[in-house]
Amino acid sequence: MAQRNPTLRRVGSILFSIAILLGVILTLVRAVPDLEASMYGFIKYNYPRLSSFTCPMLMTSLDREPVTVKLRNPLDRSLSWYVDAQFSSNFEIIDSSQRFELQPGESRVLSWDVDQENVDLGFFIFSRAFASSSSTLPMREATCGTLMLNLPFKGGPIIFYAILILSVLGVALGLILWSRHADMSDSGAIFQTWWIRFMTLVVVIGVIAGIFNVWFLALVMVFLALLTTGVFLIPRKV
Repeated sequence: MAQRNPTLRRVGSILFSIAILLGVILTLVRAVPDLEASMYGFIKYNYPRLSSFTCPMLMTSLDREPVTVKLRNPLDRSLSWYVDAQFSSNFEIIDSSQRFELQPGESRVLSWDVDQENVDLGFFIFSRAFASSSSTLPMREATCGTLMLNLPFKGGPIIFYAILILSVLGVALGLILWSRHADMSDSGAIFQTWWIRFMTLVVVIGVIAGIFNVWFLALVMVFLALLTTGVFLIPRKV
């Protein structure tokens, strides 16, 4: 049996905790702007969600990034699309609409650039898209939001994915160190192991939900993470 090292066990626990904190922060970075976008002053019709509508993960004040939507013609005849996009700004909502035709099986990605001029409520950029076709396909709409950091350099998306990679590596390394050096005959170690497993699952779901603009599920995962951590930190009788 490999010799257990209490120091490495503590290092693993610290690495894991920091990585989980980063994951929670990333979840909030994605979920909070999307929540705010859903309540922003856009025209809303409560149509089914336009799932291909995406916003930048994160931006800085010098970034100029695309908001995109992908539309496809699944029919065996040509199909006309009408797309209306709206964006926040310092003064008023910016509206942009267009009509185009897609041949059978053809797809098209529409893109609109957003930057510092689209910031509202201090540090958010909000976007909305509505799509309607000349067929029985249902009309769809979606909103999304982006947090803008007031930093004097470009690279918001790089910052987001770099933190995501650090979080994944921290969780993996923390789990390895903990599992190799924890004394599983101790009830406290068993309890912490269950907490680690549950937190890993919750944060992974939260980050994925945030990336794919499912803000409600992402915020539920953050709540569960905070609640579980609170329970974990309550002193237990020996």
